[in-house]
Amino acid sequence: MTLNIKTLTALALFASAALPCSAHAQGYPSQTQVDGQQAQQPAQQPAQVPPQFKADTERAMRYALPADFMPRATSAIGELQARNIQPPNSQGLGLQAMISQAGQVPGFAAVLSSHGFTPESFITGMTTFGMTLAVSNGQVPAGMPSPNPNNVALFKAHPDQVNALMQAMGNPPH
Repeated sequence: MTLNIKTLTALALFASAALPCSAHAQGYPSQTQVDGQQAQQPAQQPAQVPPQFKADTERAMRYALPADFMPRATSAIGELQARNIQPPNSQGLGLQAMISQAGQVPGFAAVLSSHGFTPESFITGMTTFGMTLAVSNGQVPAGMPSPNPNNVALFKAHPDQVNALMQAMGNPPH
């Protein structure tokens, strides 16, 4: 098996499990874009958001990516793919559970270590990357915590690195 879009999306866009629930739990209406106009949708019933998902979302939005995160993560993903090492499906898990499970995959931690990561720094960084990217592209509901401003500045200063990491993940930039 190789690192596929689903697995990396689960790592990088951990927010997909937590973000929509958080927004609806806070009673914010969802928005859609129609012909350049914002269309308000009725607010959905508040969802129960486990406190851990809310805490994980806030943790990822505060986390400061190292300046060299994107090139190292791109290289790490390439090596993981080359070695056919795939983290377990972590969809619906909290951040700490994802870190624990991924760290138990044979060879995963060793590859990450060779790129200067621990399972925790890689998965937290990938989660932060995905959430920051989603916020930067307006793909999260209103009311979500703002991303770390240093991460936003890093994305703006290095769009080529953002694109390279997205391509390594199997999500080419649009």
